[in-house]
Amino acid sequence: MKDLLNKEIEKICKKNKLMGANVVLFDKEQIIYDFNFGYVNKKQNIKSTNGSLYMIGSNTKMMTAICILKLMEEGILSLDDDIRKFIPEFEVKSTFDYDKITIGNLLMHRSGLVGDLYSLIVDRTRDFHEVISELKNTYLTAMPGSMFAYSNVGYTVLGIIIERASGLTYQEYIEEIIAKPLGIGIHFWQSEEEMISFSEVVSLCYNKKGCDVEEPLCTMLPAGSSTYMSIEDFAKFGQIFLKKDDTILKKETLALMETLECPEEIDNELGNGGYGLLHNRYNLGEGVGKILGHGGDTMYHHSAFYYMPEHNIGVAVFTNSEQAANAAGAMAHKAVISYFAKKGIVLEKNSFIYNQSSGECDRYAGKYITPLGIFKIKIDRKGKLVTKIKGVSVSLQFCDDGFWKISLNNLLSQLPLLKNAVEKFRVKFSVYAGQDVLIIEQCDEYNKLQMIFGCRYEETEIPASFVNACGQYEIVNKNLQDKNGSCRLSIKDNTLLLKVKLLGTTGSAYLRAVSDNLAFVDGYGRSTGNEVVLKEEAGELYLSWCGLIFRKVKK
Repeated sequence: MKDLLNKEIEKICKKNKLMGANVVLFDKEQIIYDFNFGYVNKKQNIKSTNGSLYMIGSNTKMMTAICILKLMEEGILSLDDDIRKFIPEFEVKSTFDYDKITIGNLLMHRSGLVGDLYSLIVDRTRDFHEVISELKNTYLTAMPGSMFAYSNVGYTVLGIIIERASGLTYQEYIEEIIAKPLGIGIHFWQSEEEMISFSEVVSLCYNKKGCDVEEPLCTMLPAGSSTYMSIEDFAKFGQIFLKKDDTILKKETLALMETLECPEEIDNELGNGGYGLLHNRYNLGEGVGKILGHGGDTMYHHSAFYYMPEHNIGVAVFTNSEQAANAAGAMAHKAVISYFAKKGIVLEKNSFIYNQSSGECDRYAGKYITPLGIFKIKIDRKGKLVTKIKGVSVSLQFCDDGFWKISLNNLLSQLPLLKNAVEKFRVKFSVYAGQDVLIIEQCDEYNKLQMIFGCRYEETEIPASFVNACGQYEIVNKNLQDKNGSCRLSIKDNTLLLKVKLLGTTGSAYLRAVSDNLAFVDGYGRSTGNEVVLKEEAGELYLSWCGLIFRKVKK
């Protein structure tokens, strides 16, 4: 069984051209399976081992949450505390009245704070404590407690609360509360000089071409920008959630982390954030039960961690290659599925055959903002719902469980590869927090994932100031000119569209203007509500977004 699993995981590594990867399965007491692939330093011929130090990214957020909950156990803070109790100078703009932002809101990614401030996270001359002064120039994206929207900024604020409440630095408190009791190493390094004495075990970062490069994400330590661990030490950390033996937190506190306390019933069916753990991110069926954990993605390191409390088993995967985000999850799945097979637990495979029936169409027609752009869902001459995904025409067929199956139209339905890819997805229309939302379901052989994918879009008038502001912009932030940053503001389908390029990646956002110089990113979830501000100064036009400042390029 182990030899077969080794071959399957190695196949994933080679197929994705990974430089290095580590995989472990562990129970309450020990690592029960491990696999090492490739190198942490190709030039020096240093192979990856269980003791190699990889960046764990946002898996750090679980540690930040544990520290907050430890302070709660000690009576120093409450999850219902206003964050201004510990950060009285905290300010944020808002277009609506609100009472407070609580520590619990921050833990559950429901604070309404922006998700990212790129001017801070990619500038090595900055410090994460500056997030407080940066937030004064931002707007709340939603009423605190109302919308799940993953926020690195929110967890950075939690790090500052930990320092104010404990009297220690964030790093010192992590060392005192987690590292020492478990006898493990948790390293926060922001420069090469700090890593010198560990050069024989530190993983370098590798891009898609297999070249070692510098990791640009560096500042927001409590959110997970610069944390290094070995996978053997991370397994000891993961065992906290299996043992529940009061080593770090009380049993009832760990039970709280495993509880999803959300105001909307729909939250219990979708991937979401609890008190430091992500819920419902994976679903392997009733035989496996609840799956909890986190993940970690920097630009070049990708990690996966989840555990199954009903089976007292956990899995972790570390990688050091830019293209490894999906591969990390795939390797974790392979290891878990193999474990259950060895235990004689048969996982039920997902069926892609659904009972179809007739469904009401009129109420669902319209425009929906999604990460893939605006979906225009129409009713065709046959009375069916139709749309286009990346230019491909598809129809939606109603299933008796409330979802709509996506089917290719015309000759495209005869292409096996395309057909197999499309049939793994279904959509569902629902109402959440007063909004019409679009839920997407993605299935593979065993896992089934559901998430809110977008929301209904209503056209609004575009002020002349934003029409005249359309064009190309160049980044002007100090220390960021070498980050290949630029943006373009345009109008597409009567909608303001902002395309931003930074660090070799491109992202798009549809905007809803609320005044002559202020617009907000439309949609649902992460990045929704981020402000875009126009400002004219000394004959130059500037555009700001997520802390980045761009100047319009003159023709």
